[in-house]
Amino acid sequence: MVSMDIIKELADSFKADTVLFIGSGVSRQAGLPSWEGLLYWLKDYTSNVGGSVETAQRLIKNKQFLEAASELVYQLTEVGKTLADFFAEFNKCELFSSAEPVAIHQLLNQLPTKFYITPNYDLLLEKSFGLNGRATVINRGDSDSIEALLHGELNNYIYKYHGCISSPENVVLTDEDYRKEIHGFSEDADCLRTLIRTKTFVFVGAGLDDPDFKFIRDELIHYRGANRLKVWAFMSDCIGDEEFYARQHGINLINYDTQNDGSDHSDLLTKIEELLSKIIARDKSKESAAKAVVQEPKSEDTGESTLRQVLAAANEEITPLDEQILGFVSLLDGVERTECEKFLVRFKGNTQNDVNNRIEYLTLRGLLKQTQNYLLPVRGRYSAEAAVIVEDDVMEYVAERAHG
Repeated sequence: MVSMDIIKELADSFKADTVLFIGSGVSRQAGLPSWEGLLYWLKDYTSNVGGSVETAQRLIKNKQFLEAASELVYQLTEVGKTLADFFAEFNKCELFSSAEPVAIHQLLNQLPTKFYITPNYDLLLEKSFGLNGRATVINRGDSDSIEALLHGELNNYIYKYHGCISSPENVVLTDEDYRKEIHGFSEDADCLRTLIRTKTFVFVGAGLDDPDFKFIRDELIHYRGANRLKVWAFMSDCIGDEEFYARQHGINLINYDTQNDGSDHSDLLTKIEELLSKIIARDKSKESAAKAVVQEPKSEDTGESTLRQVLAAANEEITPLDEQILGFVSLLDGVERTECEKFLVRFKGNTQNDVNNRIEYLTLRGLLKQTQNYLLPVRGRYSAEAAVIVEDDVMEYVAERAHG
């Protein structure tokens, strides 16, 4: 039986290492095309450069998208063009680079995870999550980064396993591309297989018909059983299909309703907001921390400072190390993480393990930002107060460093 409160079940299962699979439906809300729409763009470009498109037109009409892509790429080669030329020369493809995040990206950014996988070629996730210091981008075939991902060495990532507009010659689109990924040796397919087997997956904006995912999912079900997977999917207008998908495919569907012939996906935002609220309700300290950060006092308080309110809400106790971290980063208006660690470990006497743990904790709580190499302050009264607390120590540390 399907749970009456499927969103609460997901909230209870949601962990810091839950993987968000961001499908094309999310990018479509920012103006990017669907898979079918992209193929029509490719058909128009192929026709414009002198290629034959009659066969591809029939294949697209019959929803044979992989075959249509193969036919169009073949026709491009016949006239001396490539798929990379299409992305570079067809004016509409500029959207893959120029499109900006929209409301759904902002909402997804609030979920307490830092792990994202997408088949999308655009730069929307980098713009949305990367700007908050939450993402190392891993492109298709990046062996070193994939290995680091699988060994748990990355604190955050956006894994673009079908490639990116930044390297259009490497994107996956045709039937041949997919068969090579699935049936030949592919470290990307192997990575997906491992992650689906070991992590909780949440699909947003995906139709669950991605060939890579279906093959890996079915393979895992064959060997381990559908009940061993932890996969969730927000899917439009799927009332009545939930029990079948859960039993047959190990996928827990969360229905959302569409309006205006399927073009209005506002109910998806409502469902994700509900998920976020239930995750927060699961941990009251998160709720208090979020309120303290987002809704700063409008007037000066006569009681506890904002800094101590924020830290107490986030930790349920005041941790001096947190004050030191926030103060150092705020006072210097952003700093290399290694420099912050030198101050905290060598100068202030904290352990490396404690420092690493508190930096990750403060980032997860939204009190600190970080990129791959830098720590950045979150603007707020509590940041300024923390800077005042450590100012003398930091000046002494800077002076000692200057004198060797």
